[in-house]
Amino acid sequence: MDNEFITELENRGVDVKTALARFMGNVNIYKKFLLRFPADENFKKIKAAIDTRDKDAAFMAAHTVKGVAANLGLDPLSHKVEELVEIFRGVDKYPDDPKIEPLYEEAEKIYDEICDIIDRYS
Repeated sequence: MDNEFITELENRGVDVKTALARFMGNVNIYKKFLLRFPADENFKKIKAAIDTRDKDAAFMAAHTVKGVAANLGLDPLSHKVEELVEIFRGVDKYPDDPKIEPLYEEAEKIYDEICDIIDRYS
């Protein structure tokens, strides 16, 4: 990974140092997984589940994105999606919570910014 790529990621709040430690310092493996992130469909699944008011699907997709983002050091995204996860966690039906749409929109903005950086270096 070149320094410019790392700098852009860090400027967006990505914790590259901690993520690299999770990958045992192997820059090539970290970059391999990072470059695959935009192709993962789970972020799109969050929106589809919100649109159809499918609580279980929303929880599963958001929980997956949260975990993958956290492992890759994409902390701004992981933390924002975690707020959605907590809304859907432990409820029996789709919650009528007015925070869902704004939280998703904030997460989407972060997701798009991070994916734009990744796409420029792929």
